[in-house]
Amino acid sequence: MAAEVGVPQIPSLQASAGPQLGSRINWVHARPSIILAGIISAVLMFFPLGAYGLGMFAAGAFAAVFYHRRAPYSPLTTGSGAWLGALSGMIGFGIFTFFLTVVTLFSGTQRLRTVLLEAISQSAARTSDPQTQQAFEYFKTSDGLAVILVLGLLFLFLLFLLFSALGGALGAIWLRRRRRT
Repeated sequence: MAAEVGVPQIPSLQASAGPQLGSRINWVHARPSIILAGIISAVLMFFPLGAYGLGMFAAGAFAAVFYHRRAPYSPLTTGSGAWLGALSGMIGFGIFTFFLTVVTLFSGTQRLRTVLLEAISQSAARTSDPQTQQAFEYFKTSDGLAVILVLGLLFLFLLFLLFSALGGALGAIWLRRRRRT
């Protein structure tokens, strides 16, 4: 429809409000929140309680809290909190893995190899099944150790995603309840 001459045009609320009303997550405010939460998560993972999943869980909760502080009027649903948490978990995993790799390289890969071989030998001693023994012998080789490391990192990545998404969802729920009171 053509605009009438002489009638002022009023822009729509959504167009003038920018990204915070047009989408569920305002990425301008979300990016710094996610990065900061990921950094905190990676640091917490080097402490004893962080390794039990609390660092991962905290990443998601912090991402939701930091986002809410940066964009208090943006809607923060449970789903968007989970997304923020999962993304902060990915960043936390990347930072944690980088530092873990650096520490492993400087402390010596032989130490890691010795610890893994000892764990495999202890597990092999608990079973008498010949096929299981054969699998443990494979894991003692260089290729087998590489498989263990890759599978361990994949498992850790999935834990980061799951716990951080859960932390983000619960953080969003907590913030909504807090806003009501």
